[in-house]
Amino acid sequence: MSCWRPIRAGIVAGALGGLIAGATPPAWPGEAARMARVQVATEAPECVLTDQHGRRVSLRDFRGKAVLVAFVYTSCPDVCPLMFGAVTAVQRVVQAEGRGDVVSVFVTTDPEVDTPDVLKAFAVRRGADLSSTILLTGSPAALRAAWDGFGAKVTRLARGLVDHSPLTVLIDARGIIRYRYLGGVLDTDTLAADVRNLLKNTTTR
Repeated sequence: MSCWRPIRAGIVAGALGGLIAGATPPAWPGEAARMARVQVATEAPECVLTDQHGRRVSLRDFRGKAVLVAFVYTSCPDVCPLMFGAVTAVQRVVQAEGRGDVVSVFVTTDPEVDTPDVLKAFAVRRGADLSSTILLTGSPAALRAAWDGFGAKVTRLARGLVDHSPLTVLIDARGIIRYRYLGGVLDTDTLAADVRNLLKNTTTR
């Protein structure tokens, strides 16, 4: 399995912290590792990458919006499609409620395969709204800086097969990471509530 090895190390311990030993995931596909949620308050790393349209994109471009950032790759055989579906579902629901702007950002962990065209096709197959769903790739060095900045563990095993942390983060309108979620099965109710609270706090300031 491509995404479970970091989970065996445990859960996130702090804003950009590592993993705490001791947590053992259930076997896939009978059960999937459930989400661990950590509240933090640290500035999101600056990274400039390339989106599914071939445009250069910075996280700073999304200031003023709530941003969900997840780390996935398109040929992942297990949890990445689940993460993609959960994050985009939360985005659609909260956006439809008219509470504020929500952007989904997916950073690839496999630049060898995930070109802009491949990322775009992956999103289109899943019915994503490409006006507010951003898939990012880049050079191995640029992506490594992004992975390290967010605390994502990424190891290439073979072409099209990557071992990586199933990490999602929620960033507020000022570019501050407010929550980190680790797990292949995201609790969409919890994510949606966190996004709503974040947008409510933004509008009342």
